Amino acid sequence: MLGGPTITKNASIDEPALVAQQRHFASLRFTRQFEPAFQAYLHEKMCRRVWLVGFSSIGFMLMFVLIDFAYLPKYVHNYTVPVRLVVILVVVFCLWYANRPGKIPTRRAFIVASIGLVCAGWMVAMIIAVSRMANLSVPVTHDGLYLVLLSGFFLIGMPARHAVVSCWGIVLGYLWGEYMVDSGRSLITANALFLSCFTLIGSFGAYMYEYMMRSAFLNERLLDAARSRAERESQSKTRFLATASHDLRQPLHAMSLFIQHLDERISDPPVRRTVMRLADSTQLLQAMLNSLLDISRLSVGMVRPQIRSFNLYPWLQRILGTLEVSAEERGVSIELDCPPRMAVSSDPLLLERLMRNFLNNALLHADSSEVIIRVSRVEERVRLAVEDNGRGMDQTEQERIFEEFTQLRNPARTLEKGVGLGLSICRQLIHLLEYPSGLRSAPGQGSNFWIDVPTGDWAVDIAETGKVLQVNLVGRIALVENDLINREAMETLLNHWGCQVTCYVTPDEALAGIEPGSIDLLISDYRLEGSKDGLALIRELRASTRYNGPALLVTADTSEEVTELARLTDIDIIYKPVLPVRLRRAIHQLLPDTLHGSAR
Repeated sequence: MLGGPTITKNASIDEPALVAQQRHFASLRFTRQFEPAFQAYLHEKMCRRVWLVGFSSIGFMLMFVLIDFAYLPKYVHNYTVPVRLVVILVVVFCLWYANRPGKIPTRRAFIVASIGLVCAGWMVAMIIAVSRMANLSVPVTHDGLYLVLLSGFFLIGMPARHAVVSCWGIVLGYLWGEYMVDSGRSLITANALFLSCFTLIGSFGAYMYEYMMRSAFLNERLLDAARSRAERESQSKTRFLATASHDLRQPLHAMSLFIQHLDERISDPPVRRTVMRLADSTQLLQAMLNSLLDISRLSVGMVRPQIRSFNLYPWLQRILGTLEVSAEERGVSIELDCPPRMAVSSDPLLLERLMRNFLNNALLHADSSEVIIRVSRVEERVRLAVEDNGRGMDQTEQERIFEEFTQLRNPARTLEKGVGLGLSICRQLIHLLEYPSGLRSAPGQGSNFWIDVPTGDWAVDIAETGKVLQVNLVGRIALVENDLINREAMETLLNHWGCQVTCYVTPDEALAGIEPGSIDLLISDYRLEGSKDGLALIRELRASTRYNGPALLVTADTSEEVTELARLTDIDIIYKPVLPVRLRRAIHQLLPDTLHGSAR
């Protein structure tokens, strides 16, 4: 019978107008823009109290019915009890009618609630007046009126003007009743003084209550506006990151492929050194871009861990293998202290980013000559620690190094030492993965960065046969890429590796050109021209039985949605800018074994 309220908020909130209303808010009246919404808000608050008001008011009324039976003579309670019961029915109707949000106007709801209050008050006043004319052993006082007035001022939660008018009407009605039964001037004066003072205080309280409710209404709407603005900004930032991630990775991908092609064709030492410097610069730019995108994606919650078990020793060996050249150039030895049969359960990509950032910090900033990755078991977890024998840090420096763009010993901001985001990314990744972590360091005693990772199930590794970089790639590859530069870079490199490449610009060209048995591997970008993307193209080719072989999606879109769709479609995926070594390894694994060439 007494349903809860449902208030629909405006889709767009005029935040400047709300701020202006808050600054000029001095009376119990808003501008026409906000007053209807506040009345609905106040009605909502009143409806939330309906059960409390109903049980308390009806309970007290029934209690007074029993008191009438117990203390009033029969010829008196024969009149008072029916009146009380009739008023209870009126109050129940008013409570039901006034608390139907969305079905009656708020103004009418407040008027009906006021009528119910006045009826209850006048009923008490009438019974007091009738009792004055009877010879009672127990004197009847006006204490019951205080309960009615308290309900009107505070319990019901009506607007101040309705509460004040209703309560003063009850007091005046009571005094008129006392006058009509000739209660005496001294009694009427004394009761008028007490009730008027009480009602005056209650009126001020009702005013303050509505004032606070109006202030709360403005604060809640401003909070909603700030939340809505933050959501819009987060969505805008997400769109920017998606666009930046895709558009900036595309040229870097092409640069990496062209550089690899140059490196494999040039034998002149001075030119090769130039190409190597160009490759180093490209990798540095790629690392900086990845850091900036990673810190932004982490800050807006775009990264979600993909947990699985993997063997730790070969995984760490692979990471160290990619850092050997950098360590030798700096005169730093890297060692691995890891039990061979150790496995962890984590996201291998996120955990690799963590370890790489810790290792890069030790190589670039610690001024050390030795770095050790030490793996040990700590209760039910595996502790991965990166230790160095460098200059160490004091407590103040330890607190600063996890801040964004902070580098303790790079005042010139030289780019070969990065942009100061590595450890900040580590901090966010640790929070994302919820791993216990810590740092032990002291000036002159080196540093120890550690994290505790859940243990996983160790499995036997299947060794690769042969070295991928020393094997010719033989096979017919269909390349679907709409970007001219990336298409030329991929085609040139694949041809150099020994593949026969047929290029298509659009999905429609690929659908028209690919025949059953004509290719051994399909490589496609994700975002293509037209209505189809790379995943849709591969699904259509498979559905038409023109191609059921392996497929590789090469994309700059790093969203989880694309990754999950590729996994569900059984399509391998690598992200631009992809290292040529990784691209070659992926193609080598996907081509049929009968097509692998012999060693060069």
